[in-house]
Order: sequence, then structure tokens, then C-alpha cells
Amino acid sequence: MEKTKPLGVTRRTVLAAAVAGSAGFASAALASTQPPSDDAVDLVKRLTGKTPTASDRLHLAMPQIFPNGYTVPLTLTIDSPMTESDHVRHVSVLAPRNPLVEVVTFHFVPQRSEPRVSTRVRLAEPQYVLAVAEMNDGTLLMTETWVEVATNGCK
Repeated sequence: MEKTKPLGVTRRTVLAAAVAGSAGFASAALASTQPPSDDAVDLVKRLTGKTPTASDRLHLAMPQIFPNGYTVPLTLTIDSPMTESDHVRHVSVLAPRNPLVEVVTFHFVPQRSEPRVSTRVRLAEPQYVLAVAEMNDGTLLMTETWVEVATNGCK
């Protein structure tokens, strides 16, 4: 009797892919804990007129390497109770090497929204992506993460 190999996806391949993906996503999240560069701070200061502060309350998770710049996944979370006395007003995502530096801005409402967003963005080339959150007291929190893209997502 001849034994045939199963075609299609097995539990083992799904588990292996999930572990590999989680490791890549975790390493991307860990990469964002480094303090922002002076160039990033200068860019934010030019755009907003305020000096941002590196913060571990702001988490920008993106893959370190992504095959195409057209649809790079991004997850952004901010540690905030979202009360009247401590909340996020808005968060901007900046890509300094894109034709349009300001990629997207998300607005939040205290006691009515959770400061978490997942989306996809376009990146023109490999670069540091910045996230800048303005808190209710006017302070700016900032983080950055490196993303390597193989193809240009902006033309």
C-alpha cells in the first residue's frame, strides 16, 4: 500500500509560520525602544514648534523588514488611562523619506476611545518611522522604529 503525502497546510506549518511571524513582530517592537535620533527630534520640532520627549508609553510596532513599501503594517498603542486629566489628543506617524512626511494622524477622545490603532502605510524607501503623541497637557511623546522595504511604495 502506497502512502501519500498530504497536500495543503498542516498544523505544523501553521505553527511554524506563527512562531516565525511572532518573533519578527516582537523584534520590531523591541527595536522601537531606542531613544529617537537628533534628526528625528529636529524634524518634529520644525513641524510642531515643540521639542518631543522619548517615551516608553508610546509603542510603534512595525516589521523590521517588509517586501513592499505599498502596504507596511503598523500597530500603535499608547499607555494612557484616557481620563480627562491624562489622555492622548492625537498621534501622528511621520516618514521623513516619503514625499509627504506626515503619513497619518489619529485623534482620540478621553473616556470614549482606546489609544490603539492598527493600519497599513506606504513607505518610499528604508527609513526610520516616527510616532509623535500629543498629550492633553501639550507635551509630545515620541518613538521611532527602523523599517527596511524592498520596493518603493510612493511614486
